Amino acid sequence: MYNVKWLARVALEGLSDLRPAVSQAFNDNPDDDRLELVYGQPPRRNIILLAIAGIVVGTLFVATMPMFRYAEYINWPAVFLGAAHALLIRRYLFRTEHADDTDFPWLAASLAPALALLMIGSFAETLIEGPTASEPGAVDWIGTVLVALTHALGVAASLIIAVAALCFNRDWPRALIDLAVKLLVFRIMVWVTTLVMLEIGIVGPIVSGILKGILPFEIPEWIPDLLDQISYASLMSVMYLAVIGATWIACRKLFRELLDSGDVNILEAVTLMANDPKAQRKKEEKKKKKALKAQEKAAKKRRSDSS
Repeated sequence: MYNVKWLARVALEGLSDLRPAVSQAFNDNPDDDRLELVYGQPPRRNIILLAIAGIVVGTLFVATMPMFRYAEYINWPAVFLGAAHALLIRRYLFRTEHADDTDFPWLAASLAPALALLMIGSFAETLIEGPTASEPGAVDWIGTVLVALTHALGVAASLIIAVAALCFNRDWPRALIDLAVKLLVFRIMVWVTTLVMLEIGIVGPIVSGILKGILPFEIPEWIPDLLDQISYASLMSVMYLAVIGATWIACRKLFRELLDSGDVNILEAVTLMANDPKAQRKKEEKKKKKALKAQEKAAKKRRSDSS
């Protein structure tokens, strides 16, 4: 569905543009940003406290509501943090007269503490719940660490796209519905990828089969699992980083339109960026050729019927 090379390019472009904005938002110079208009005074301390509060509230929610449906499938600290940031940023964008073209970098960068804490929490949780080494002395813990890092990136990508979707539309009920649908589709896609690449395994059995035919000694049993984990982590990390980079680029380009109209389909813009334009053009050319053939076939049939 997606071109990995193109996704890597989108990720690099977005992340290279994102880094200086984070430095600007958190350089402790109150003269070059307006964070206090969104988060109050002192803004940086409040942002960090908000991130800690969201983690605590989300964790307590999961701990006290074990019967809540789908509790194990949703990162609730991310939900509470995303909602809090979206509400504060929406209030600044749509209920004040301060917002202008220069605001996007530092508004987006204000998510950094929340993202950092969420990634640390997700990484630790995945490591605690992750599989142990398959045999004494095995080094497949490397794969477990890589998968944990990948899941942490997934949490960060989900939070970023969620806040963007909720902030780039005045009509928040419609934005919430669109976001829920997109996240559900994305969750299914990740589940299928995890099932195929980790549970079933593709790369590991193939490569280990080749190695068995080449090497004169028996390879350890944990090698296929490790190869599956490495391939899964590589693919999904590129995908998550591309989501982050594409969201940053799309939001930056469409921020002026948001201030003017209050209605931007940011999810569609991110999806379009994730698709390789060359592949998209080839797909459109195939559709045109198919439609042209259908028209020619219909014309021949009409001529034969008339004769």
